[in-house]
Amino acid sequence: MVTPNLVALNDYIAEVKHKPFQWHTNDCFMFTNNAYKAMYGEGWADDWAGKYIDKNGIYLKRDALRKAFKANTLADAIDTKLTRIHYIPPRGGLVTTDKIIRKWVIGDALGISLGTKAIFVGEKGLISIPISLIRNAWIKE
Repeated sequence: MVTPNLVALNDYIAEVKHKPFQWHTNDCFMFTNNAYKAMYGEGWADDWAGKYIDKNGIYLKRDALRKAFKANTLADAIDTKLTRIHYIPPRGGLVTTDKIIRKWVIGDALGISLGTKAIFVGEKGLISIPISLIRNAWIKE
């Protein structure tokens, strides 16, 4: 596993903790990708930015997403970028959950592990949930 710069992650979290959800600028993909940029100098999927919206800026529907990312599920798509783990994710790990209020076409929200909890973009800023509510997790190797 590549060692993440956790000081840079903490600085990024402090910077955006009160930033509300906004499609394509502070949605779950942009939040997690920018967190990875802070930790590693590059996002976990920089080439995906803008790929999940159509030419009018509308979020793609499930079948269009499957075609665009050549994967049947979000987890399968992320598997092409990071290494999936089956243990408690370390700080800085990419995580997913279906326990966030908003219902996503992708079925899950993307977040970042902070050890005993994980953070996600909420309507009015970052929210945290217990790590026990995480569905999947990945690390950068």
